[in-house]
Amino acid sequence: MPSSILIVASDKTAVVSYANLFNKKEFTVYTATSGRQAVAQAKAHRLDILVVDVASRINCKAVCRKVKSESSAPLIAIAAASAKIDSALTPIAVVQKPVSGKKLLARVKTVLENKPPRLLKAAGLTIDVEKHKLTRGNKRFSLTPKEFILIKLFIAKAGQIVTRKMLMREVWETDYLGDTRTLDVHIRWLREKIEDNASKPQRLLTVRGQGYKFVAS
Repeated sequence: MPSSILIVASDKTAVVSYANLFNKKEFTVYTATSGRQAVAQAKAHRLDILVVDVASRINCKAVCRKVKSESSAPLIAIAAASAKIDSALTPIAVVQKPVSGKKLLARVKTVLENKPPRLLKAAGLTIDVEKHKLTRGNKRFSLTPKEFILIKLFIAKAGQIVTRKMLMREVWETDYLGDTRTLDVHIRWLREKIEDNASKPQRLLTVRGQGYKFVAS
């Protein structure tokens, strides 16, 4: 089955140029020249990789955040050699301009070969990272974008205390802790999906005065 790639750049000529690098037998290529198109493509298709020209006249940070809420596809950034890439984009690889077709293709193949598994399993839960579905026993739930980010973070930090400050920064991209009711609501919603009894949590525990701890065993 061909790997699916979304290429995002505001320059239509550049998009076509990048797309033509990929053999149609090996890759299904989707393109977008605006943030709106990129998000629509991410919603409509299962993506294996995201390639973004960060020099585009597009708010790449906002676009990548919205696309990642719809897809877990890793990001490859295309950038000028002297460009400073926003750390919030968290690209898995960077290809410098002028773009060498051979180098971009090689990076894409390397990322695909090392792509993490589609399913995450912990504490009797199975999370489909592509479809944003969670399975507990014989029950299956759809995860909202924020719930998906939360459960991935908790599993990655299993056994550790995840502070409320870290959650607000990583999930809501703010250091403001004056009102965390939104966080409280999302934790309650998540517990209703991951716990056998949300009122007596066994997987996602509250650490009073600090935050939460996910128990994976």
